Amino acid sequence: MLVVKNETSGVVYPADLCTWVEAPVSGGGYAINTASFYGTGSAVSIATPVLGYIGKSGRFVKMSS
Repeated sequence: MLVVKNETSGVVYPADLCTWVEAPVSGGGYAINTASFYGTGSAVSIATPVLGYIGKSGRFVKMSS
């Protein structure tokens, strides 16, 4: 399951209910500039978004810078 995490509050959002804009990072990889969650009927902006997944240990594993 992919998720977008708000680093400030620790909230994890399901990626299938989010939209985000990626930008390439010099040296390789991508960073997410903006992200919004749409599960409540209106868009909720996500501060400091990071794309990742929940690993077998239950920890959030980052996939973006």
